[in-house]
Amino acid sequence: MKKRLLLIFILLSSIFISGCSYFTFPFDVTKVSYTTTLPSRPNTATGTVTYLDSDYAGFPVYHSDTYDLDVDRYNEVLIASRDLIRRSNIQLTTTLYQVRDVIPWGTSREMVAMSRGSGVIYDEDDLYYYAITNYHVIDPEGYEAEYEVKTFQETIYSAAEVIAANAALDLAVVRFAKAERTEIHLIDIETRVYTKFTTGEMILAVGNPLSLENNVTFGEYKNLEAIEGYDYLVIYHSATINEGSSGGALVDVDGNLLGINTWGLDESDEFSFAIPNYLVYMFLVNEGLWNN
Repeated sequence: MKKRLLLIFILLSSIFISGCSYFTFPFDVTKVSYTTTLPSRPNTATGTVTYLDSDYAGFPVYHSDTYDLDVDRYNEVLIASRDLIRRSNIQLTTTLYQVRDVIPWGTSREMVAMSRGSGVIYDEDDLYYYAITNYHVIDPEGYEAEYEVKTFQETIYSAAEVIAANAALDLAVVRFAKAERTEIHLIDIETRVYTKFTTGEMILAVGNPLSLENNVTFGEYKNLEAIEGYDYLVIYHSATINEGSSGGALVDVDGNLLGINTWGLDESDEFSFAIPNYLVYMFLVNEGLWNN
């Protein structure tokens, strides 16, 4: 009962803190025929992820030890997860340029648009950090594009590059130099990937909505929904997201990745949607960007 009351309080607080309207859906939320299949384990022979319609129904129900804690310890875990996912969040800026031939002097470059979104750091090597985001955040739209990132507690942007993109899934990966960064947390993308989402479980959304940086809101998982214009099911949840949240992480109470926040509604702050983690996982494996 105390945890339920805590959830209600946090939901109300999160809506107040965000203080902004949703960005508009490019489509209506409707029930449509669903043909995309759900994922199975990676095929070790090919290194790719394959799909079967019946797989999700066979996934085990997830139960965290955190669910069994008393309310004080539960709150400690919740706040720790909030702080960790802020350190995995990035601010991502895309600047588009029109390049024109200027005879006989060469070419000229004119900025035509700039947009900002979010992303989540999930991997590293000796030189780079790797972050997942939405394709529409980095979409060059036929122009020359430059990308910059800013991580937690940074004040200056630095260069990034897109190394994988899939417009149909609305997913992309950017990488950027590790440099002297120390306040980085790699988000866990595997713990929840082949487990069911539980209706009513607490979730956290992190991103950079409008003028806020590394903002975390709280809500609950509702269900998987079909939406017009996309041929895969998406996560429907109640954590507030706004313009600039695109590409940010949706996680469970322990900070494990559940999805990538992508859509919201102007009409209501009760409708937020994310790309499920199993599609994100499929994308990373098939692009050769995850083989752990």
